[in-house]
Amino acid sequence: MQLGKINLNLLSALYYLLQEQNVTRAAEKMHLSQSAMSKHLAKLREVFGDPLLVRVQGSLQATPKGLELKAQVAPLLDAVESLLHQQSFEPSLCQRTFTIATSDYVSEHLLPKVIGDIYQQAPQLNIELCNWDHTTYRLLHSGEVDLGMTLPPKDSTELHASALGTDKLVCLMHQQHPYLINSQASAIDYCRYPHAIVTTGADKNSQIDHYLHSQGLQRQIQFKSSSYHATIQVLCETRFILTLPKKIAQLLVQQRPLAIVELPFNSETFEYSLIWHHRNHHDPAHSWFRQQIHQAMT
Repeated sequence: MQLGKINLNLLSALYYLLQEQNVTRAAEKMHLSQSAMSKHLAKLREVFGDPLLVRVQGSLQATPKGLELKAQVAPLLDAVESLLHQQSFEPSLCQRTFTIATSDYVSEHLLPKVIGDIYQQAPQLNIELCNWDHTTYRLLHSGEVDLGMTLPPKDSTELHASALGTDKLVCLMHQQHPYLINSQASAIDYCRYPHAIVTTGADKNSQIDHYLHSQGLQRQIQFKSSSYHATIQVLCETRFILTLPKKIAQLLVQQRPLAIVELPFNSETFEYSLIWHHRNHHDPAHSWFRQQIHQAMT
């Protein structure tokens, strides 16, 4: 027998026919007409090469083949039912491992409370954090990373993004930085001093460098780090300028001798998002997990 010859409705009809041994009652169980059930029985007889039910003294009785199938079809339908009900998700039983790629700022300042709340509901869950870098899109596609938190992807048919909020870029520097003396600082002044950049997260600075290039200017980047914490410590000891999202700057500047300054030229507001691959879009556990993060961060 080939699977293409039978479908779930036909298996259900087989089950009720063998259970009821009556076409009318089997039809009622499946909410079908008697003629429709008779057609199902005819098809089943053709598929299995056996009458399955024969009339004996005015009523239908299962043939030996029918009795054999009766013992097999119920567990088979139970297995199908169980397979379909895997769409329901119970957090307390979940033992999945989820890998999140983001910046150390998000890992340190935003995620701990969210993760604490998640573990209250899913105590057996495993969470791994890693830095978002130039390899993360490839890891999302390969399945090695489950979620990213950064700028939404452009022109991707395989990645989904859910907005977490918007932000803008500002400058962060030491409170005694000579740049602060000039209240009418220009892009030329901005480029006069050395710069630091944080390399985790998607490239938020490209719009800055594109604008400067259009003006015939270029930043002198003298310090790169994957860590916001390390970069902030360097700012406290140097005269570097760090360009970063304003919401991050406002938190990092607390209790440090640093100043936030607007950029001396217009820069576009940008959106940051939760990102995942299409393969996980309909997965119940993944859907629940990302919803917890999205709800807590919006």
